[in-house]
Amino acid sequence: MKNRISAIVVLVIVVVLAAIGIYTRNQTTNHNAATSSSSIKTSGSVAKKKETAKTKAPEPTLIVYYSNSGTTQGAAENIQKKTGADIVEMQITPAYPSDYSTLTQVAKKQINDNARPKITNLPDLTKYRTILLGFPTWYHRPPMFINTFFEQANVKGKTIIPFTTSASSPMSESTPFLEKMAQGTGAALKEGFRANDDQATTRYLEQAGLLKN
Repeated sequence: MKNRISAIVVLVIVVVLAAIGIYTRNQTTNHNAATSSSSIKTSGSVAKKKETAKTKAPEPTLIVYYSNSGTTQGAAENIQKKTGADIVEMQITPAYPSDYSTLTQVAKKQINDNARPKITNLPDLTKYRTILLGFPTWYHRPPMFINTFFEQANVKGKTIIPFTTSASSPMSESTPFLEKMAQGTGAALKEGFRANDDQATTRYLEQAGLLKN
């Protein structure tokens, strides 16, 4: 009789221990599955964020420039390749002479007369937020048609980034003139850069967030 009772007790203990083992394994399996599911959701979220950032459309940008010798044109076209921006070459009347000696005389006279040369194809800036404004440096300052641009173009709410081409004059020489032109226009004038050097141009555009993907 005692042996039978002992056998029953042992059997009950074995059954209880087996049940505990099965429960523990199920709990571990469920925890691992939940953890794996959580990791997948996180990865999907990160991937979605990366994709959103990758496909973000650049702000509408326009390059407006004038070139007499072709140097500023080359710089503007280089910037266009790097940014994907729209581009317009300003047409000025009366046209500037191609002869350098005569050009300097005309440019100097316009400065002395505080002239406003006419821009015959002033672009509509409505859809653009950023304007890259390019010009040669004459007599350590922007040409007088840049005054015309600020006075006639609707630049309110626009970001204006000037760039110049010059063998010796840095953008800082033109800055005081540009700041005066931009006063009261509602435009945000940036420091700008000299576009003679490709690496310096790329560096500035990258810092400004204007390089295309």
